[in-house]
Amino acid sequence: MRHAFREQETPNSDPAKHSHNTHIGAHSVTEGMAAFNAQLPDKYRKDAVLAIEYLVTASPEAMHAKTREQQDQYFYDALEWLRSKHGVDQVIYAGIHRDETTPHMYAYVVPRDPDTGRLNCKKWLGGAKALNQMQTDFAELVGQRHGLKRGIEGSKAKHQRVSQFYAAIQQEPTHVDLKPEQLKPEVLKKGLFSSVYETPEAQAERLSKWVQKHYSPIVITASVAQQEARRAREMTKTAEGLGKRLEVATERLRGFDRIFEGLTTTDAKEVAKKAIELRKKREIEAEQKRRVDMLQTLVRTKAGAAYTFAKNAIEAMQGKFENWRRVDWAKVEEKAIHEAVNEHRQSMRSVVEAIMKYSPAQADKTSDQIKTIVAEVEARTSTLSQPTLRKNHGPSPSR
Repeated sequence: MRHAFREQETPNSDPAKHSHNTHIGAHSVTEGMAAFNAQLPDKYRKDAVLAIEYLVTASPEAMHAKTREQQDQYFYDALEWLRSKHGVDQVIYAGIHRDETTPHMYAYVVPRDPDTGRLNCKKWLGGAKALNQMQTDFAELVGQRHGLKRGIEGSKAKHQRVSQFYAAIQQEPTHVDLKPEQLKPEVLKKGLFSSVYETPEAQAERLSKWVQKHYSPIVITASVAQQEARRAREMTKTAEGLGKRLEVATERLRGFDRIFEGLTTTDAKEVAKKAIELRKKREIEAEQKRRVDMLQTLVRTKAGAAYTFAKNAIEAMQGKFENWRRVDWAKVEEKAIHEAVNEHRQSMRSVVEAIMKYSPAQADKTSDQIKTIVAEVEARTSTLSQPTLRKNHGPSPSR
C-alpha cells in the first residue's frame, strides 16, 4: 500500500507525475488497510492467502500507442472483469500508475469464497490450468476488445531472476591448478616426536572452500551455457507447436481455396460474404453464451446494476427451464432498469451500461456503439420515465 500511494521511496517513478496516478476505492494507506481488514473473515488459517495482487498492463508499445482515454477504458473494463470474477466488495482497492515507464493498473483482492465466506485463493488461482484459463479468459473478454493479443499459449519459456542471470555473466572464468601439497593434511601443531594434523573433516571442508572459490566462475560460465541451451530448447518446442498450428491453418486454407474452384468472381464474392456473415453470427452466439455463463458470477456480487440485471435474468431463465434462447430479453432489460432506478436508486447510466455489457440481446454491439448508446441515454435521462432497451436497437424512447 505504501508503494501504491507513493508513501515510500520509489526509484523507478517520476515524482513530477505522481498527480497523474489514479486511486479507486481508497486514497491513502489508512483507507486501503481499513478496506482490507473489513473484508477479512473473523477466523482464518495461519497459512491462508489474505490478498491477491493483480497486475493489468500490456507491452510498452501497445500501451503508449493508446490515448489516455483508451488506456482508461482498458483499465476500467479490466476492473469490471475483476469485480465480476471476485465480487465488488472483494476488490478492495485498485490504482493506476502513470508515473512509471509503462502505464499499468494493479488491484488488491481479498479472496473470500462467496459460497462459504472463507478465504479460498485456490478457487481462482489453483494450479497452472486455472492460471492459463484466466489469462485466456481475460484476453477474450477484455484484451481483444482493446486490440491486444494473448501471449503464446503453451509457451515453454520460463522466467529467471534477473539478479541470478547477471551474477552468472559478470564473473570472469578462471582456471587454477590444485597443488599436490594441498591434498595433504595441514599441520596444526608441530611436536618434537609427533605433530597434530587437521582431521579428515576439516581437510574436506578446507578443500571444498578452495574449490568453490577458484572454480565457481567456471561453474557459473557453464551454467550460463546451460541456460542458453535450455532457452534454445524452449524456443524450439514453442516453434514446433506454432509449426503444427500453421500446418492446421494451411490445410484449412487449402480447403477454403477449393470452395472457390470453378466459381466466377461474383459468385466467389458472394460466398466470401456469406462466410463473413456466418463467422460474425458465430462470434455473436459465442458472446451470448459467455454472457449467460457470467450471470451466476454477477449475481454473487450482491450489489450494483450488474447484479440487478443478473438477478432478473436468472429468474427469467428459470421460468424457461434454463433455456436462455426462449427468454424475452427486452422485458428482462426493462424490468431491470425499472427496479434499478426506482427501487435501488441506481443511476440510469450504470444500469444501461450494465445491460449493454451483460445482456445476451446486446451481444452484437461494438464497444463504440455501447459508448454512444450510454451517452445518449445519459443525455436523455431527465426526459425518460420508463426507459427500455430494444433487442437490436439500443434504448427506446419512453413509453
